Amino acid sequence: MNKTELVLVLPDLANILEQKINANIIPPYLSKIINKASFQANTIGLTRLLLNHFSQKPITSSDLPIVSVMAGQEGMLRADPCYLHPDRDRLLLFADKLELTTEESVVLIAEIQPLLDDFGVELVFHQAEQWQLKLKSMPDVAFSALPEVSGKSVDTFLPTGLDRQAWIRLWNEIQMVLYNSDINIQRVNDGKFPINSVWFWGAGKFIAKDSPWATVQGKLPLLTSLTEISHSLLHNEPEYSVASLSSGNNLWLLEGIDIEADWQQQLQKLDEQVFMPLWQRCKTTKLAKIRLQVPNHGEYSITSFDSWKFW
Repeated sequence: MNKTELVLVLPDLANILEQKINANIIPPYLSKIINKASFQANTIGLTRLLLNHFSQKPITSSDLPIVSVMAGQEGMLRADPCYLHPDRDRLLLFADKLELTTEESVVLIAEIQPLLDDFGVELVFHQAEQWQLKLKSMPDVAFSALPEVSGKSVDTFLPTGLDRQAWIRLWNEIQMVLYNSDINIQRVNDGKFPINSVWFWGAGKFIAKDSPWATVQGKLPLLTSLTEISHSLLHNEPEYSVASLSSGNNLWLLEGIDIEADWQQQLQKLDEQVFMPLWQRCKTTKLAKIRLQVPNHGEYSITSFDSWKFW
């Protein structure tokens, strides 16, 4: 009989754990797991982490095949709207919470499209903050995944490969068009960030494992797509109860912690509803192993044996 094991992914916890001042206010059962577990540090972000949980091979390239996963298509790229912020001698990229509307996206896409005609490329709307490029052929370029660039300087993430100069030139020309857009002038007047660039990414083919998990729980759209193409069972209205665990490997993606709100209260609630039952299950050997994965921080791995340690 297969042992019951759980991989538990908790986004947005990294900043809390990396502040030593917070060590004494982590709730008790989460603290027990952290203190008795073996820890392996890594800087893998949430998107890459989830993709690798379903991929036949670990994805080690700078880009992530998000179009293949989310749209089920090849020969396309993402060209997501973003904000480039000048900071001394570098440009910082931001792509989250831009408050971009569908109407604004449609206008901005129409303003950019003439630049793409010479490339034989069409820029199309997917969602307000997700745009896509339809290509006749894929360029000889390696891009970098947007989730791993956001909040950082773009200098070390620019395209590489034989066609890199053409794509960097296009990227710069798009910035000039967006700089003069009436949409951005209005956004600045409204106290919003201008959409002054796009970021090319998302190329490649994704090959999924077949049914890698006994059960999966979580609400993220990426998780929905990954479970569909891997023929995995998804509970997209998750209850995160120990009763829902099945024999074999289980995957839970918890909702992220809002560190700008009362994160102590959020963690306390998780401690009572999730970590306490898991700890008790682990102590009684009904749960053989818990792997708590914190994106951009690392993994805490604890077995039933570890839970009985006196140190």
